Amino acid sequence: MEFVTKVNIDRPAFLLSHGNPIVSVGSCFAAEMGCRLRDRLFDIDINPTGTMFNPASIADTLTRILDRDAYRPDELVKDQGGVWHLMSHHSIFSSSDPDAVIGVANARQSAAAAMLQEECAVLIVTFGSARAFRYLATGKVAGNCHKLPAREFALADLSLEEILAEWNSLITRLKSCNPSLRIIITVSPVRHKAYGLVADRLSKSTLILACHRLKAMHPGIVEYFPAYEIFTDELRDYRFYAADMVHPSDVGADYVFERFADTYLNPGEQDLCRRCLSLTRRLSHRRLGERNAQAIEFEEETTRQAEALAALSPRITKAIQLLKKEK
Repeated sequence: MEFVTKVNIDRPAFLLSHGNPIVSVGSCFAAEMGCRLRDRLFDIDINPTGTMFNPASIADTLTRILDRDAYRPDELVKDQGGVWHLMSHHSIFSSSDPDAVIGVANARQSAAAAMLQEECAVLIVTFGSARAFRYLATGKVAGNCHKLPAREFALADLSLEEILAEWNSLITRLKSCNPSLRIIITVSPVRHKAYGLVADRLSKSTLILACHRLKAMHPGIVEYFPAYEIFTDELRDYRFYAADMVHPSDVGADYVFERFADTYLNPGEQDLCRRCLSLTRRLSHRRLGERNAQAIEFEEETTRQAEALAALSPRITKAIQLLKKEK
């Protein structure tokens, strides 16, 4: 007996492996999926400008990455608290030191640009909302409003035609710059309750339709993964949401990632993912108490596992090194 309505996912035109360099851009759900790939030691750059929700801001970010159009001091905006912001970036880039904002933004841009040029690179894009806020001082869609006064922005709902025109042109450019690049697009299941649930459902519908049109326009290059549909149709229960009743809980996000892995990873890669995740957890382990014989044995076994996995791929080696640096 089936107790859920399974979302049918067509066989994709391509699969992922630990040999693929991956860039993930978009909503906070893009970060959720990206972190799970990173924990499994994929070589991935997650949101090089921070969290973004609307297709226009994501497209602008990718265009600047392609153009290697560096961010400039004259693009900075200073709030009343003396903090400098880039309207194209999440507030995690903001600082009281304007040079630090520009320096970090351009470093992240350069890293993402290099990765997207690599052989067999994969771009994962997650749209969050078709609703955008245009910053009146520049006339450009803001990636983040940084809690600036509402009077400084104009609300705009991006139309299907606008999204398709911008993204069809962008994907064509991406293919031209790197013919081996493959793209996975998806729509975040996170609901934007502040917009009103009816307006949010209309927004999601626009995004889903845009994704399917883009896939049809670029067959074999663009794939659509139904994260939104999986969450709303297979996980029809608030127990899969976090306490805010808006974002997926860890269990819900884990389930969607499992469906993603079943779609884009072959059995061998999934087995490798389990080994990589085991190592990630060992590296995250914090020793309590003195460094006794048991602790030394644990450390030595962790080192053996890390060396065995690193020997499989230079990208896994890179992922392990970054993980150790973060820990």
